[in-house]
Amino acid sequence: MGKGRWSSFINQKLQQSKLSTLMVTCFIAFNLLLVSVVVWLAYQSFSAVTFAEISKARLALLNESTRRGFDFITGVTGTAYGLASNRELSHLLETTDTGRLAQIHQRREVSRILDHTMVVSEGITSIELYTDVFNEVTVTMADRIFPVDTIAHDSWFATLEKADAAWVPLRENESGQSLVGYAQRIFDSHGGTVAYVLIRLSRADIVRRFADVPMVLDGKVLLVDTAGNVVMEMGIADPARENVQSDHAKGDDALDEQERSNRSNEVSTTPEMDDAVNASSSIIDSAWIQEHVQPGADGYEVVSGQSGGAQLVLYSRPAMLQWRLVQTIPVYTLLSPVRHAGWQILGIAILGLLCSAVLAYLFVRQIIRPLRQLIKRMRQLEKGDFDTRVHLSFTEEYAHLAYGFNHMASQLTTLMEQVKEESRAKREAQTGLLEAQIKPHFLYNTLDMIHWRALDYEAKDISRMIVQLSKLLRIGLSGGRLFIRVRDELEHARCYVNIQSERLPFSIHYQEQIDPRIRGCYIPKIILQPFIENAVMHGHPEEATLRIQVDMHEEVGPHEDIVIRITDNGQGLPEGWELEETCGIGVRNVHQRIQLYCGKRYGVQLSNRDSGGVEVTITLPRIETDEQLNLWLDGEK
Repeated sequence: MGKGRWSSFINQKLQQSKLSTLMVTCFIAFNLLLVSVVVWLAYQSFSAVTFAEISKARLALLNESTRRGFDFITGVTGTAYGLASNRELSHLLETTDTGRLAQIHQRREVSRILDHTMVVSEGITSIELYTDVFNEVTVTMADRIFPVDTIAHDSWFATLEKADAAWVPLRENESGQSLVGYAQRIFDSHGGTVAYVLIRLSRADIVRRFADVPMVLDGKVLLVDTAGNVVMEMGIADPARENVQSDHAKGDDALDEQERSNRSNEVSTTPEMDDAVNASSSIIDSAWIQEHVQPGADGYEVVSGQSGGAQLVLYSRPAMLQWRLVQTIPVYTLLSPVRHAGWQILGIAILGLLCSAVLAYLFVRQIIRPLRQLIKRMRQLEKGDFDTRVHLSFTEEYAHLAYGFNHMASQLTTLMEQVKEESRAKREAQTGLLEAQIKPHFLYNTLDMIHWRALDYEAKDISRMIVQLSKLLRIGLSGGRLFIRVRDELEHARCYVNIQSERLPFSIHYQEQIDPRIRGCYIPKIILQPFIENAVMHGHPEEATLRIQVDMHEEVGPHEDIVIRITDNGQGLPEGWELEETCGIGVRNVHQRIQLYCGKRYGVQLSNRDSGGVEVTITLPRIETDEQLNLWLDGEK
């Protein structure tokens, strides 16, 4: 029910709308749909291609950053190996049987060696030595020599017991900086472990290695060791992302006041970026790296985040010691330029759509103008201005419409003139018929008086002629009707033949052959008498008897017409005789009256018979009832 109501409502609105409005609306809707689909597909394709190219470029940059950034590992491991193989340091650590004063001197010498190594080494936060050799020596000044128990409970210490050296993750120190360190065992001359040297690297020290490639630190970067464990994280929230001065103080203080100032000037991040980083941290961990990262290869993968959206995860090829960088970048941030370009394309598309809508309106207006002109001329034609015409348009379709309208107007003008002419002829015929009826009416009354006077004088032949003439006039009058029954028309013809037989010097043999089914049909009155009169007056038969034959039958065919044939044995028609050129009014009057009331398909035809005489053929419609007769008289057929 609701669907039908909506359908009728839409149809009503469409019928009330103008064609120009519908065309412009459809054009805009189609273009809007087309532009939307094209822009969406183009944006998706462009985004996919751009994302792939950006991912490849970022991966290449990450590989280059890994190669450059981990060059410092050679220096760190070299520094640790240099300390482990330093004979002076080994001698100082092995000599334990000296006195208390000598041990204090030895500790100072060891501290001096560590300080000297710290000064000559670049990119190292601190160098610490863990040994139990100086446990009995009272510390008189701060140095970097600690007991082994200080690191014995760290998680990485057990790993170091199984290897000579190892990269280890370290807890945050008092500066609040996360560290990564390289631990090396120092052996004595007997192969026993006498000390552990630990080279600490701050986050700023490591990040500084990637400062020449600033794009690498977009998002979050993970430093991953050989086993896939995350050694350190660098990213948006890390203070070391800012510019770190290359000339920073080395010594007991890991970070000077200038570095603290730089950390305080950390770049502010948006909540969306922080959420993306946190989401990536919760997804990318050691388990994920061990499962997805292929050993010895690089690549990238898109990972769906929980709240921060999709993340692009890139992992570089392993550098020295099989360490690598794993970088996570929010896809939203990565495609920010693409979205900006997409908005620009959308703006251009909308501007183009508006321009096309204006052009479409102007074009449709130009197209609709001939239709409006045609509607204007049709309204003039409705008001009776049949002389109005439409100028031919520049398109073929409108030219056909204009030609059809002009032809219709011309035909209407011709038909109006024809109707006026037929109405005038019909009025003249009716007037002439009324005049002809008035005269027989007067004659009928007069002849009736003569008939009774002839009977008074016993003049029976005169009385008989007057009776026939009275019937003739009475049927001709017929109450003013234009059509009479076939039987009445035959009676009218017989009366005329009887009157002429009384006065002519030759005899008339009149014969009828009528189909009984058509005796009750209606035909125009007084259509037989003119042709019988022509046969009587102009026939002049060679023999003494004039023979007239009247045949009426129904023609077999789709129209079921009535065909009347009148033949005689007279001299026939003159050579070259034509119905249209005849000067007689009887035959022409019958033909015009038949076509006036019955149509152009019906009428009279005259021709000479092969055996002599004239043959008249009259074609009439079959009219059986008064209703059919009224339809013919009203012109509806």
